[in-house]
Amino acid sequence: MNVDIAKTIAALPGTAVLIGLLIATALLVILVNWRLLIVALGAQYILVGLMLTRVVPIELAAVKALVGVMICPVLYITARRANWGRPEEAEETEEEVPERPQRRWWHIFGAGWPVRVIVSVLGLAISIGLASRSPLPLVADQALSRDLTTGAFSVILLGLINAALAENPMKVGLGLLSLLAGFELFFTAVEPTLTIVGLLGLTNLFLALAIAYLTTAWASRRTEVSA
Repeated sequence: MNVDIAKTIAALPGTAVLIGLLIATALLVILVNWRLLIVALGAQYILVGLMLTRVVPIELAAVKALVGVMICPVLYITARRANWGRPEEAEETEEEVPERPQRRWWHIFGAGWPVRVIVSVLGLAISIGLASRSPLPLVADQALSRDLTTGAFSVILLGLINAALAENPMKVGLGLLSLLAGFELFFTAVEPTLTIVGLLGLTNLFLALAIAYLTTAWASRRTEVSA
């Protein structure tokens, strides 16, 4: 039964999976709400795994998606404990005052969201243009190579943009994880072996632990300064 479900999921249209991957990656740049960011990161890992099912065995693609699903709870707990870098007094004050609609939108997108939207759209346009003009010869099927190239270029470029624009270590780390996910999408298609997938998975886990440590230290320093 599980095999049938996996095959059904793997049979999803490649264009739909690619569009979903581009949207999830762009949301990692645009959003600032840490809950939504963790959801977008998990969706990105799952969609990368779905993209890989078209070029590698389902088991290898499932390992990639599983590693991403394991990382998300670690980052969620870290962001929850660090209160996303805000002092605890600020959180208590916000809980006492009912949130207005404008305030909710502010918590989701934050300041400067129009710039992030424009930069994300431009990054996607550049990636799609480069992939359409000169797709990397990853597989024999040219259309599949174009989709993989588009996904890898977009995830890598938007990951770099996210890391460059952010100040919070958690959001910078999300950009680095996206950068690594884009590299995995490219390299796993070239070298589809369990050893490579395992080493890249360990790299993701160690990077997530480093992000958790740096985020906690950064939040503690901000709390001491505001005290």
